[in-house]
Amino acid sequence: MAIIVALALTFVITNTFIHCKREFISGYNFKISRISVAPTKALIFYDGEGRKVSLWNYSIKSNVNVAVGDSVFKAPCSEVLYIYKRDDDKGEYREHLKRTPSGPFPFKWFCR
Repeated sequence: MAIIVALALTFVITNTFIHCKREFISGYNFKISRISVAPTKALIFYDGEGRKVSLWNYSIKSNVNVAVGDSVFKAPCSEVLYIYKRDDDKGEYREHLKRTPSGPFPFKWFCR
């Protein structure tokens, strides 16, 4: 039983590490075309091509007024993720949210 628990824990930690690293070194720049809510109330975004974007290092919950048509931006190896909300009167985007990592692994492990 202890071996099964150890293997399961190793898998979870390794999986989380890989996803966190991939997210830190990746960049995002897309308009949200669809949003779903995970059981934890975290938002899951879909880009214009229908690709699912689940965030591992940034906590964006369902109560922060993010909507379809808003824009997500994060430069590669940037510590900050931005959500821009469209001003329908002017058609311009303004900063709505600025998030720093809240994941289990330090940003500096992956990007220097």
